[in-house]
Amino acid sequence: MTREQLEKSIANTTSLMKQAAKELDFIQAAQYRDEIVRLQEQLELK
Repeated sequence: MTREQLEKSIANTTSLMKQAAKELDFIQAAQYRDEIVRLQEQLELK
C-alpha cells in the first residue's frame, strides 16, 4: 500500500470503529482498533 492508501484506510477504519462503539459492539470496535494500530505501524515504516 502507498502512504496515501494507508492514511485513507486508517481514516475509514477509525470511522468504522467509532460506529461500532456507538452501537455498543465493543468486540468489533476493539478489532478495528487493532487494525488501526497495525496500519499505523506500516505507515511509520514508509
